[in-house]
Amino acid sequence: MISLLRFICTLGICSSLFIVTQANDSYSDTFRLKDFTIKDNNSLILNITNRNKFICLQKCLMISYCLYVQYERNNCSLYTQDALKNNLNSTSVKTVYEKKKFNFQEGDTDNINQIESNGTCLNSSEFWSLKTNSCKPCISGFLKYSEISFLCYHIQTGLKNFSGSKLYCQSKGGILFRPKTQNERYLFVQKFPLKTAFVDSQIKIRGEIYKWPDGKSVIGFSPLEPNYGPIFSLMENSLIISANGFFSDVSGNNNYDLTICQYD
Repeated sequence: MISLLRFICTLGICSSLFIVTQANDSYSDTFRLKDFTIKDNNSLILNITNRNKFICLQKCLMISYCLYVQYERNNCSLYTQDALKNNLNSTSVKTVYEKKKFNFQEGDTDNINQIESNGTCLNSSEFWSLKTNSCKPCISGFLKYSEISFLCYHIQTGLKNFSGSKLYCQSKGGILFRPKTQNERYLFVQKFPLKTAFVDSQIKIRGEIYKWPDGKSVIGFSPLEPNYGPIFSLMENSLIISANGFFSDVSGNNNYDLTICQYD
C-alpha cells in the first residue's frame, strides 16, 4: 500500500489529492448538507456558473446575509435565510449547503406577525405605528395602502436623481422608500407597474454590502446584482427597485420619474 502511494505521488497526483481532501474538510467545518432544494427567486442573492464548488461556497462565506448555497451542474446559487424549501425524497442527491455559523436577522414574517398581533386601524387615514404600538394619523400629503398597514406613503412624479429624491422626501417630512419586506416589494409591483424608483440605500466603496440606514442588509436583488459597474471602479453606488420588485445597483446620478417617500 505504501509503495502504491509513493508511486501515485511520483505521478504528481499526491498534491492534488491533498488539496481536494483539504477542500472537502473545509466544507464540513463551515457548511452542512441539507435534505431540501430551493426554488425561490425572492430570496436569491446571486446566481452564476462556476465549475468550482469550493469557490461557490467561499462566495457565500463572504456575504454575511447568505445562509444557503445550492450547487448543481456547475450552477452556483446563493440564498438568504428567507428561502422557501422543498423536501427531497430519500434517493435524491443533496445539493444544498447551509452555513453553520449565521447571525439570523428578523425576517419578513416577523414583521407581519407583529402587525397582525397588534391589530389594524379602522380609520383609513391612520396607520399602525410600530414605534408606539398605536394608531397614528398619516402626515399631510401621505396616504396608507390597505396592503401595508404600518406605513404611509407619498408619491411624486418628476425626474430626480438619488440625492434629489432623498432631499425631496425629507422636505415632505418623510424618508426615501425602504421596502425591506416581500410584501412592500410586492406592493410596488402592484401599484407602480413598469416603473423604477430609488430606494434608501447607497454605498461609498466597491464591494461594500448594501444596507438600510438602520444597519440591516438589503435582500431581494435581481440575479447577478449588485455588480457595482465596470471593474475597478464604483460607477453604480445606489439602489433602485425595478418593475419586477427586485433591487439593482445604478449610478446615483441617474434620473427616474417616480419618487416614493414613506412615513412611519
